[in-house]
Amino acid sequence: MMVKRQKSLVLSLLGSAGLLLTQLAYGAAPPLPLPSRGTPTASDQAKIAAFVQYYAQQMSAAAHRSDMVRARRRLLAPLQSTTNPPSAEFTYDFGTQVANDFTSLLSNKKTALNAAITIGSIGDISMQAPLQTALTNANPAVRYWGAKGMGHIFTPLMSIGPAYQQAVAAVQQALAAESDPLVAEEMSKVLLTQNPLPTGLANLISNAIARGIVGYDDVVPNNLDITSGLAANLADAARRGSTLTDTQKAEAINTLSILMSDTAQYLSAGLLDRKQKLSAFSAINNAADAMNAITGTTNFSLTGLNAQSDPAAILLAVNGITGAQGQPGAVQKLFPKIVIPHRISALQTR
Repeated sequence: MMVKRQKSLVLSLLGSAGLLLTQLAYGAAPPLPLPSRGTPTASDQAKIAAFVQYYAQQMSAAAHRSDMVRARRRLLAPLQSTTNPPSAEFTYDFGTQVANDFTSLLSNKKTALNAAITIGSIGDISMQAPLQTALTNANPAVRYWGAKGMGHIFTPLMSIGPAYQQAVAAVQQALAAESDPLVAEEMSKVLLTQNPLPTGLANLISNAIARGIVGYDDVVPNNLDITSGLAANLADAARRGSTLTDTQKAEAINTLSILMSDTAQYLSAGLLDRKQKLSAFSAINNAADAMNAITGTTNFSLTGLNAQSDPAAILLAVNGITGAQGQPGAVQKLFPKIVIPHRISALQTR
């Protein structure tokens, strides 16, 4: 009898210790079932619901950003455990509950970003609906995390044909309307992970670059690294067979010519800061690679030049590609109707 009582006491102490550890890790949150145990029971699902609802309320009531970040991290901690890695069934039930309780937080300006990061970090197909909601949010940071999260679930969604097609179409539609170059770069990067590539991807990326370089000839660009990434993505899409109509090819080449010419002019004039200089040659070179990929030629290569080359030599090479000061370049030889880039406004008086 004494042995049984001692055993009962030990088990009670162990249970109390486990509860204490849970409270230390997750504040006053309700305890979770063991994530690695397998398919959650009805009781487990009730505990998961209580746990997720607790942190949804914590995030909603948070007075400071740091409190929201803390709530987000504590909510996600069970999914990131290395000692008790969650089962697929646990992750799905957990994600389904997050979708139920966090989607509404996307519509609140205060909580939208942390809710989007939460949803985008789970990586389970249960996140599809809230991620598609995030793609249309007014906040570009929320849209960014919506795209990033979609990238995490494309592969598991492939086994569910209609859902996969819907997810890809949602990112394509978002990219077609995206005004923020950084978000567009992430969306295009996500779509480039698919094989075969989504129809019309090269044109979507080309249009995103065109939106990204608006104003380049009025003010020194501060997003050269981003447009450089978009140009690299366009080159990748074209090399992998994403086709463009003749009209779309001309539009893409024209956009890339403007990117190259404006960037080279600013670089040669010494108007770029250190960070911009580091991105300038990359942007020019990636644009040239995209031109080659689109046309299936090597006519636009910057042979013998690199980021350490004399800016005047880079400008001279770019002028030979894009044309300059009334003199046509390699671009006009293939596409006679493309206008030669003009000298940018900021340099007219120099």
